[in-house]
Amino acid sequence: MESDDLNSKFYIDMSTARAIQVSITHVALGIGVGSTIEGLLPKYSETSSLQQQLFEVLVQVGLNGAALSSVASFLRNDDPTFGIPFSMALFEAQPELAVRIRSLSAAAKAMVVQSVQQKVALK
Repeated sequence: MESDDLNSKFYIDMSTARAIQVSITHVALGIGVGSTIEGLLPKYSETSSLQQQLFEVLVQVGLNGAALSSVASFLRNDDPTFGIPFSMALFEAQPELAVRIRSLSAAAKAMVVQSVQQKVALK
């Protein structure tokens, strides 16, 4: 019984060590990929048209999808973190993507509110 407990403890320690190693590697990879994607796009501008903002979001999200596709096999190989550190770093390395998404969400919300108000006014 002691041998099983020792083996179990060793396995937990080794899997924790592997998770730490993978987390560090994937965060570094996520920062590198995210920074590259963000650097390829123009700086966010509030004065850009809604169509321009939508285009920039779609391009940036598409580049994220392409990046995920290209590293997916690497991320799946015995990954005890399930890609969470990579995804977190990838998104956080792109603060302008978050701004673009918030801006488009606010515009969509405003359109919905306006549409509802117009329908209510017609009744």
